Amino acid sequence: MPARRAAVALVALLVTGCTGENDEPPPSQQFTDVEATVDLDAVAPGGVDVLGLGPTDDGALVLLGDTADPRVGYLATLTADGLGEVRRIEDVGTQLLVAPDGTALIVGPDRITSVPASGEPTVTEVVLKEIVVAALSPDGSRLYAATAGRLVSLDAATGDTRVETDLDEGLTVVALAVPDDGGPTALMSDARAPDLADVAVLGTWDEDLEEFDVVELAPDRPASIPSALRLADDGTAVVSLTAGPGDDPFRVVTVRDGEVRASHAVPGTDRPLADLAVSPDGRVAHLPVAGFEVESGVVTLDLASGEQLADVRLCEGQAAFGRVALSGDRLTVIGSCITADAASSTAFVVG
Repeated sequence: MPARRAAVALVALLVTGCTGENDEPPPSQQFTDVEATVDLDAVAPGGVDVLGLGPTDDGALVLLGDTADPRVGYLATLTADGLGEVRRIEDVGTQLLVAPDGTALIVGPDRITSVPASGEPTVTEVVLKEIVVAALSPDGSRLYAATAGRLVSLDAATGDTRVETDLDEGLTVVALAVPDDGGPTALMSDARAPDLADVAVLGTWDEDLEEFDVVELAPDRPASIPSALRLADDGTAVVSLTAGPGDDPFRVVTVRDGEVRASHAVPGTDRPLADLAVSPDGRVAHLPVAGFEVESGVVTLDLASGEQLADVRLCEGQAAFGRVALSGDRLTVIGSCITADAASSTAFVVG
């Protein structure tokens, strides 16, 4: 930059007070209004149970629905305007992953079904039995899957096994996620010994599943039950769990660099959280809460202080909530309001 232009730029920064040294980051988005509700029973004649909900780069969501027929599932796009194309998938798996190019990967025993945004599904056979959970690396190249006793890394394109490892005795994987660098992060239950209650732990591996570290998530309680896991962009893990017995058993815990950094009670619920969403910067979590004599909806929690920043009611009375996904400036919660009418599955789109 020429000297005169540099001087002008410096003066402008001093006048406005924007030197960059003390800039506060903008506040994370807080959701306060229901923008739309989408009837998901329209996906299939007999309705669906939502197995997976994944965001795409264009702000839409991909939804995987299970039906009463275990051989048949439905894949649909979901936006604030409602359901898009609904595609019937034969021999459907149970784990939905979305690749960076928008391709939906449905992982099930013995197969990966790839469904591009436009085009016909393709099936890749894999050597996987009794899959519990699966996760995809952010670049879409590596697929990690947990079975009853093993963790397996696959080439997402070919289905070939890259590497696998046995889980330590007593460990059961509940949820998997993969950060931008490194290997998978697993939320697990640890059956430490026959005479001790199980506890919730977080395990991390390197990309080749060789180095393994584990941290207990509620060491102040004799027992804890893991529920859901999300990763912020910097790799910070945010998990929900039940830590009981005792007061405030439902917690959100953050873990970074192998240490528990914060643990907060979840306000306004008397049930475990089925899922949660976390802002990309890891500053807030969006939590679906429900229970007896509580407002059923979503609360936004500051993950540093534990302060409730916002809330939005989704149902007048009791409710049951499932999958949650953050996509652009919208939060989508799958659930059902419990009323005298027949139960129905709904996507609540919140902004």
